[in-house]
Amino acid sequence: MKSLLRVSAVVSLVLVAGTCYAQEANDQDRAKIDARPAGPAGGLQGNGAQPEIGKGMQDADAKALLEKSRDAIMKAKTLQFDLSAPQIGLMGGDRSPKNVKAKMQMIRNDTGQWLIRMVGNGMVAKETTPTEFDVFWERQAITWVDNQAKTVYTRPFGQARQLKSLQMINGLRMPVLTGDRPLGEELGQSVMKIVGQEDIGGVACDVVIAGTSLEGQGNRKKIWIAKSDSIPRRIDNIIDSKLINASVTLEITNLKLDESLDRAAIEVKTPEGYAVDKTEPVVNRPVQLTKMAVPDFDLTQPDGTKVSKQSLAGSVAVIQFWGTWSNPSKRSHAELMQLAEQYKDKGVKFYLAAVREKDAEGINAYVKENNVTIPVLLEADTFAEKVDVQSVPTVLVMGADGGNVKMVMNYLKDTTAKEIGEAIETALKEAAEKKSAPEGEAKPDASGAAPAGDQKPADK
Repeated sequence: MKSLLRVSAVVSLVLVAGTCYAQEANDQDRAKIDARPAGPAGGLQGNGAQPEIGKGMQDADAKALLEKSRDAIMKAKTLQFDLSAPQIGLMGGDRSPKNVKAKMQMIRNDTGQWLIRMVGNGMVAKETTPTEFDVFWERQAITWVDNQAKTVYTRPFGQARQLKSLQMINGLRMPVLTGDRPLGEELGQSVMKIVGQEDIGGVACDVVIAGTSLEGQGNRKKIWIAKSDSIPRRIDNIIDSKLINASVTLEITNLKLDESLDRAAIEVKTPEGYAVDKTEPVVNRPVQLTKMAVPDFDLTQPDGTKVSKQSLAGSVAVIQFWGTWSNPSKRSHAELMQLAEQYKDKGVKFYLAAVREKDAEGINAYVKENNVTIPVLLEADTFAEKVDVQSVPTVLVMGADGGNVKMVMNYLKDTTAKEIGEAIETALKEAAEKKSAPEGEAKPDASGAAPAGDQKPADK
């Protein structure tokens, strides 16, 4: 019975074409505020001894190793490697890809998201002839070569059902590496431990397990992290339950980190004699803050104090969308507090707008433990959606007239604070210019709208 379920289990890292891009559409929505709260944190016991690993326990060394790997992935600008997967789908029957091999090239775009080129082949279930694929994967669309139709297609995710090799290439986009929060799921697990060392393709690795259990029933990932550069070299996704017992392996070899590579080098080239069939995706771009007014909002601080667009009229405001589950957000707060202190005498108001939080208890605990002095605004999810926040942390700098000045996404030490500071200076300068304008000659804001008081929220 168990072996039968191994074959027939309807569980997969790779969804079939009919459902995969529906999932991608959901991914697009979730990417606006990528939010997956971390699980309970573990640590050392009071006597300094390492706790016994069991349900709900995290080994401090394992967590530190995963965090180091996460930081290395986020710092990487380009990745090139060979990827092999004996089986990347657990669906069984006629739809389970196997023996998939690919050459992967990845570079970050201007917003820090990966562009991915995948060239390789693999088979589906009982097929004996490999299916070739050549794919360029972006955030909003996918481009692929169809050799049978002699056409290069570009489609938004939801319209790419023509891609026969979708089952194979979708599973090769490892969230551990390519997601907005690399290793975020693994760091949120309740159990993690270093379980040994092993070479992968001649590269020495530490082996970490993170999941709901170290062995037996439960879901977990086993990750081989290179000692040399902290980039994973192998990932086993293990599913073990009363109904399903299976695993999926992705192995990375011949990795090149941060070598010269640009977009033109990895885009799909149209072979001679091939047609081009391209449908542009509808892109939900972040608000262009120099052209639109900030929509109305009304939020509450933990003590009940109300903060709204109206209450901030006449003041430059800096609002960071964040969450206690977002490590980059928390790493940014020291620099953000320095900026708040720097601009305090100039009347600039700073706030931390929390998103995807279950309640205020965890927020209050974080603020108290880390001596965060910037006021917090609760339940800012709707406001974040209105200004099209794509990821956290994202900082919105609002002018004294209620107009957008700048949106600063993500967090990089030193550079992000500088960018926010430059936006604040721009907002202060604009406010001073409008204040000094001759009476009866009030200047419009950057969007061309009337001064604050007569503005209407921009239509979405």
